[in-house]
Amino acid sequence: MRAILCLTLLAAALAEGSRVLMVLPLGSASHKNILTPLAERLAQRGHQVTFASLHASAAPANGSALPYTDLVAADAWDVVRKVTGGFDVFRMREAAGGRDVNAQVMKKVVRHLPEYCDAFLRDPALQAAWAARPDLVLLPAFMNECGLAFVHKFKAPFIYVTTSGLTPWTADLLGNPENPAYVPNQYLPYDAHMTLWQRTLNTLVRFISPYLRSQLVLSRLDGVVQRFLGDPTVSLSELEKNVSLVLVNSHYSLGHPRPLLPNVVEVGAMHCRPARALQDAPLRRFLDTSDAPAVFFSLGSAIRSEQLPASVRDTLVRAFARLPYRVLWKWEGAAVPGLPANVLTRPWFPQQDVLGHERVRAFLTHGGLSSMQEAVYHGVPVVGLPLMSDQHLNVRQAVTLGLGRELTLETLTEDDLVEAITAVVEDEGFRTRVHTRSLMLRDQETTPLERAVYWSEHVMRYGGAPHLQSAAASMPLYQYLLLDVVAVLAVAAVAALLLLRWAVVALARAALRTSKRLCLRLLAAVREHAKVE
Repeated sequence: MRAILCLTLLAAALAEGSRVLMVLPLGSASHKNILTPLAERLAQRGHQVTFASLHASAAPANGSALPYTDLVAADAWDVVRKVTGGFDVFRMREAAGGRDVNAQVMKKVVRHLPEYCDAFLRDPALQAAWAARPDLVLLPAFMNECGLAFVHKFKAPFIYVTTSGLTPWTADLLGNPENPAYVPNQYLPYDAHMTLWQRTLNTLVRFISPYLRSQLVLSRLDGVVQRFLGDPTVSLSELEKNVSLVLVNSHYSLGHPRPLLPNVVEVGAMHCRPARALQDAPLRRFLDTSDAPAVFFSLGSAIRSEQLPASVRDTLVRAFARLPYRVLWKWEGAAVPGLPANVLTRPWFPQQDVLGHERVRAFLTHGGLSSMQEAVYHGVPVVGLPLMSDQHLNVRQAVTLGLGRELTLETLTEDDLVEAITAVVEDEGFRTRVHTRSLMLRDQETTPLERAVYWSEHVMRYGGAPHLQSAAASMPLYQYLLLDVVAVLAVAAVAALLLLRWAVVALARAALRTSKRLCLRLLAAVREHAKVE
């Protein structure tokens, strides 16, 4: 007992004051915002946290210093912006001829991913990240695999964080079941109840996407990491098999219930918090000096409203002018021409504080997962205007749950916009359903942030988490799908049928021989009897 107690205390001591490295080689500021609360809480618990990314963290609201070391790869960010042109979604949509812009985005990212990775690893700001071995590395599970260079360099345990739900390849790494019959891919606008055609396409995407990621991402980053570390043995696909667990930015109250293994931990809405009083006096007066409901419009941190086509911008202006509500519009450019008096623009809003304000009754949003989680957390119905990535699925799910309405950029009209916003503001059914989902999201045995902290420290205490690994993770596909068992049973069934056939034939032949002998004996007896007569 003393030995067990000593080991327990030693493990606890190792977890306290450990070094944690969070790496975000690529991604928007909103992706960093998902991980920021975890960085803050781990730092508050005494861990030395370093956060390396392309974006600087916002200063704390109380004016204090950041509790963690914030490394900003500014040179790498310049490379990304130079190559991509700032990811103007609307120009890419125009270039795509109105088709889904995801292909255009993926083409830009995948084509230059090795260049982004090399720039990030060599950025001067990251020197501090290479100076000391971390006890834990956390990084997103898609397009950020460049961060596995730190895992290989330091032989440290690591945790994947999925910023938009559990991806098929991450599920495969852990052996987590992902049946495409009822688990939709996050890049397809399907819900859990799919038609035959949708299930067919969903199944194809489910099994093809891990292969495409392996070829288009991992294999192309191998050379970059090998050259940077001077180690030709680096294999990112082998490295990531050692993942300890995955923190998933999802929750069943906002998505689709599905089976999860112990090393798949849902932490959806981890970044959500209660609203604070608005510190912006003009903003506060704008909302509080009228009894009219308010509508908040934002396209998130990566998509800028000033990039909207002029025709769409003018449609929004005319629609907002017809609304009997106050409108808050996250607008980053020069003054909007003809802006009506009921609209207030700002290049930035404290989104959670705005959504938590009692006057705000609707959220016109692009449908980013973080924004959708914040809307539900604060009980605000949505009007979704999805543009790319998983936004279509997020908005479609919200509509399925009765939390809002959906519009499309290609068919957007002034009347449609006014009707959709008015519906979610005036129809109490939307607010009631969002309130119910908000209660579900908040009604958890522990908060998402507490779970993320606990499991991060769990991995540090035990130097990894192989005890959570399912045997399915290392099974060949034919074993996982029981194809070998099916083959054995099929062979056994065929053998049994053949044996039965042989037995029937043998019995039939024996019966035939027996009947033939009986007939011959009977015939002989008849002949003998005839002779006697």
